[in-house]
This record gives sequence, structure tokens and C-alpha cells, in this order.
Amino acid sequence: KQWYQRRVAITAGRKMHKRILCSSKEDNFVSIKDIIKITAKDEKKKVNEALRQAGLKSQDKKEHLPKDKFSFEAFYKFYKEMLGNRPELEKVFNEIKGNRRNYLTLEQTVDFLNNYQRDPRLNEILFPHHNKDGTKKLIQAYETDKAKQRIGQLTLDGFTNLLMSPDNLATNIQMLGIYQPMDQPLSHYFINSSHNTYLTGHQFSGKSSVEIYRQVLLSGCRCIELDCWDGEDNEPNITHGFTLCSSVLFKEVIYAINDTAFKTSPYPVILSFENHCTSRQQQQMADYCINIFGDLLLKEPLDEPKWALKAGCMLPTPDSLKYKILVKNKKRKEDLPDHQDNEEKKEDGEMEPNPLSG
Repeated sequence: KQWYQRRVAITAGRKMHKRILCSSKEDNFVSIKDIIKITAKDEKKKVNEALRQAGLKSQDKKEHLPKDKFSFEAFYKFYKEMLGNRPELEKVFNEIKGNRRNYLTLEQTVDFLNNYQRDPRLNEILFPHHNKDGTKKLIQAYETDKAKQRIGQLTLDGFTNLLMSPDNLATNIQMLGIYQPMDQPLSHYFINSSHNTYLTGHQFSGKSSVEIYRQVLLSGCRCIELDCWDGEDNEPNITHGFTLCSSVLFKEVIYAINDTAFKTSPYPVILSFENHCTSRQQQQMADYCINIFGDLLLKEPLDEPKWALKAGCMLPTPDSLKYKILVKNKKRKEDLPDHQDNEEKKEDGEMEPNPLSG
């Protein structure tokens, strides 16, 4: 998950930086409260520490930063502090550069791009190998040190920027847009999905975060998971059950989903509920979904007969479900028709004893 956050850091970071500037009510200042709210409102201490590490905030308790100091370069330094160091990237960088320098030469960068990053199955005419001229342009685009840019050298920061840039995508950039018909049943498609979405780290003792839901939805994810458990004061929580993981409020996650569900794609968002809540708190969950999502929530089957919820009928298409939020949730055993029929038969004395019960 940390790697994926870094992959989208530049594009997401620019949007976030602009959003912070636009949200400021002051002409010449940016509110630290706005920065915390937009970047990670449930991690106030971490945000303040990252601002200090990036040189944007001193030890005093000032609540505003001058706008002229809050450039994208300064914000990006803060953003990298938020995401944390990547020792595995540094290890790769050190193996390539050797022990005598703190940068990659132009030749080393060309060799890395061709022999380590490039898929050898690619057609060499359509996807030619990297050369020195093209690689120097990449260094000029992603290296942060101006002097190193001019002579074609790549520092660790520039190396990191290059790896998480659009020039290093694992997928074919021509395939990122909609290039297939979206009028087939939903089950005919691979769906970009997230497991244990709320976790930012280890699934036994990791930290749960509301912000990660915004991140994955803005990155194009269309199916996210919510592990729901009873909380205090009739407030359902989301956490990894029977572990040391922290929890977040179900309500806050629903607000985050509502904010970002359709910012990058109009196609349906599926909420996969792993539901461990009692009936009372399930009712609270339903109330939050209905009241916060409003018309975005699909509450009834579509009118089209061919998409009726019965055997032999196809699922609706992505086109027919644009701007809709779908909830995927198992029914309780006592709500299933078979269970209800069995209960009625028990009451009427019609059920035969189980021969394996002794």
C-alpha cells in the first residue's frame, strides 16, 4: 500500500497542493488546520512533525504559513516526509551507483532503464530502447538538483521521482482510458479492488486510517472493503477483528467515500462489507449510508426486466450503474428464505430429526 501511495504521489500531490491553496480563506496565508484536514485529519501529530521536517513549520504554535513559502516543491518535500522513507529503493539505488558516488551517472541510468525496467518482450520498433538523449530528458524532468540536471546525474530523490512517474507505469498508458465497451454485465469485467482497505500497515498490529479510502478511490479503485464491528455509543467501527489494529469510525469512512467516489471515474463503487455488527448497529450503518450517500446509493433493483434479481438474469452493466454506490453484504442466516422455511417446519413439527445428530 505504501508503494502504491508513492506511485500516485506526484499527480495526487499536485491536486492536493492546489486544493489546500484554494481552500485557504486568507489571501497571503495557508491554514495548518486546512493542511491537516485535507492530507490526513486523523493523524494531526504526524502532519505537524512532517511540516517541521520539511522546514515549513518551526517549534512555535503558529496556525498559518505564508503562501509564498508553500510552493509545490515545499509541499512535495512535506508529502514525502508524510509517506516515509523507502529503504528498499535506497538499497536498489546504492547497488546501481556503487560506493564512490551519491548519484547515478547518465550511463548507469540508461543501463538501469533498459536492462531492469524494460519488458524484454516489447517490440523494439514500437517501444525502442532508451538512449542517452531520451534519458537525459527524463533526468531533467525528475531530478530535483538543478546542477545535477544539467550534467545528466540522478540523485536518490530524482530516482524515486522517476520510478513513481507516468514514464515508469507498469501498465500501457494507452490502456488507462476507457477503450472497451462498458455495456456488458458487471461480472464480465476485472474490477480494480482493495482488500483490508482501511489498513496502512501490518494486518495484526497496523494503523487504520480514513484517509486511505480517499487515496484508493482517487487512484481508480472501484471495490473497497469495510470490516464492520460494534463500537461504543452505538457507533460502528472499522477495524481488523481480534487483532491489535486501531479502529476508525464507520461514519467517517462513509463521508470520505462520499467525497471521493466519483472524482476520477463515473463507474460504480462497490462497498464490500464484512459485517460483524449487531442488528442495532447494522441499522445505524444503514442510516449513515442512506443519509450521507443520498441518491448515489443504489437502494432498489434497476427497472430493466433483463436485470431483475432472479436466476437466469444478467447483472446490470457498468454504463447502467454510473455514479452509483453498491453495497455487497451477506444476509444474516435468520433472514435467508431457507432458514425461515425451516423455522416454520420446526414449528409445525414437519422436520425429521438429523440422523447424524445421535
